[in-house]
Order: sequence, then C-alpha cells, then structure tokens
Amino acid sequence: MQHIPSPEVERLLLEETLVASHEELAQQALTPEQRTCLAAEAKQSLKQGAAHQRQGNTVAALGDFQKALQVFQTLAQPRSAARVVLVMAHLCYTLADYLWAADYARQGLALAQQLADQTLQHQALSCLGNSYRHLGEMENAETCMAQSLRLAQVVCDREAEMRALGNLALIYRVQGKSDQAVDLYEQSLEIAEAHQDLVALEQILRNLGNAYHALGNSQKTIEYYDRLLRLSRDRMELTVVNKILRNLHSACYAIGDYTRAVVYLQERLQLVRQLQDDRGEVQTLENLSINYDILGDTAKALQAREERLKAAIRLQDLSLQRQALSSLKMACIAQGDFERVKRYINYLTESV
Repeated sequence: MQHIPSPEVERLLLEETLVASHEELAQQALTPEQRTCLAAEAKQSLKQGAAHQRQGNTVAALGDFQKALQVFQTLAQPRSAARVVLVMAHLCYTLADYLWAADYARQGLALAQQLADQTLQHQALSCLGNSYRHLGEMENAETCMAQSLRLAQVVCDREAEMRALGNLALIYRVQGKSDQAVDLYEQSLEIAEAHQDLVALEQILRNLGNAYHALGNSQKTIEYYDRLLRLSRDRMELTVVNKILRNLHSACYAIGDYTRAVVYLQERLQLVRQLQDDRGEVQTLENLSINYDILGDTAKALQAREERLKAAIRLQDLSLQRQALSSLKMACIAQGDFERVKRYINYLTESV
C-alpha cells in the first residue's frame, strides 16, 4: 500500500535544501568540485528517502535522510540540516518511536534556535511536545506545546496555530484539565471554520463532544456531537457513530429531554442491527423501553421489551434472557395483558 507523507513532512521535503550562502561556502576547505559532488549526493539521498517514504518503507527512508543530514553537516548548511532532522523526527513519531522522535526534535530545535528561525522552532517544539506526551512526560509536553503555540501565533500561521491549540488541549485533557482543554478546542474551532477545513472541523467537533461529555456538560455535549453527525455522519466509521449516539442519548437523558433521547436511540437501534451487535441491541432496547415509560408510551415500551428479549435469545445469554423476561412480565402485568404473561411464563419454564 502506498504511504502518503503527512503535509508537514511533505512541506519540509519540498523546501529548498541545497543552496548554501557564500558565508557557509567560505567556512569550508572543500573544493568547488567536492561541494558539487556532495550536494548531488544529498539531493539523491533526499529523493530516495522521499520515494521510500511514499512506499511506506519508513526505516529505509530514515537511512536515506540520515545520509543527507551527514552531507549537510559536512557542508555546514545548518538550515538544510534542521529541515532534514525534523523530517526524521516526524518519521520516528509515525513509527511510535517516541524516544528517537524526541531526540531528533531536540536536535532540530537547537539548530532552529541557532538560526533564529521561528517557523522551524515551532515545528520542532510541536513534535517534541507530542513525543513527550506519549512518553508520559506531561510537564515537558505542556511546556513545549505552549511554546509551539506562541511561535505559531508570532509567525501568524493560523493553520499551525490551530494544530498547536488542539495538541495542547489534548495534553490538558490527559492531565485532567478539561476546562482548559475545551477553551483551546473552541479557539481551534474558530480557525477551522474560518479556513473551511472540513477534516479539522470533524476532529475538533468530536474532541469538543468528548471533552464536554467527560465534564458532564450535557447541553454542550449535544450541541457539538449533533453538529458533528450532521456534518459528516456519512463519512464516519459506524463504530464511531455508534459511540456518539450512545453519548447523545446519555446527555439527553441527563437533562430530561426524553423525546430527543428516543430519536437518538432509534437511530442507534438501526445502526447496531446493521453492525449485527446483539449486545448493543439489547442495551439500546432497554434504554428505549425506559424512555418510552417516562413518556407514557406504554405500547412502544412493551414492544421494546419484547424485542430486547428476542435479542437476548439470539445471544444465548441466559442471564440476559432472565432479566429481559422479568422486565417484560412486569410490564405485561401492569398492562393487564395476562394472556401475554402466560405465554412468556411458559417460555421461561420450557427454555430458561
């Protein structure tokens, strides 16, 4: 399968890396011919590395970029070296090799600081902060990502600012600082909306829904999850939609909006049946019966309990069958449907 480099990595690769200043050339004792040969070698290594990366051969790509890095160090081209070492940091990050990613990011940061290049500093700090987060070094992660955010704002790179806001928000969430996280997500949402970045919008809306759900803010949970579903439900994985619908029901139930809760439950019921998720169907039908009871729709509540029992039978789970049958029996008695009660009592005697 062809591997497509991330936009940040591609941007680094496409930037000019072979032109040295007269000052850099003067610092070397190399002949012009030697410098030309080395430059050609670096260019070839970069091309091979990019090709290996597109093919998904990240280890080979790292070897090629390492060769190019050594050439740029020999030629005393710190800007080119910084760009290549940051590509290597991002590649290690994609391999989940966070120790090496952090090491390369630190090298890139040092070079970027020497060059006083705020854009490269931002990129290095972003990779370093994310690597620290995976390594569990949360204080270092927060410090690096906050600095990355500040630099993105300084250089007026709104897309980089949006990413930094999201990354810092994730660090806050891991630390249990959900209130601070949602504030940053809200800021990043404004940028995504301004740029009409659909992919970013989807991720941020999902992050906001998750964060507000964790905070127990049901109104905001409903607002952002519902907006996410309307925006991109057809493009989302069904398992993700299933979780969102489950959380939407919980949020509606929490604020007493049982009519809306039923709407989300009915959507979820269709979905779990499509997924052939019998346990999810049992759970959804149980919740439907509870909400129908509250709304006074006893006929639909009874129907939901019957369907729940059938799903429990398909699962061949005796415990669930007993629970479902007991709930259905009580509902039938409450409705005075004694014939129906007898039928289910016979089933219990014969099968359970």
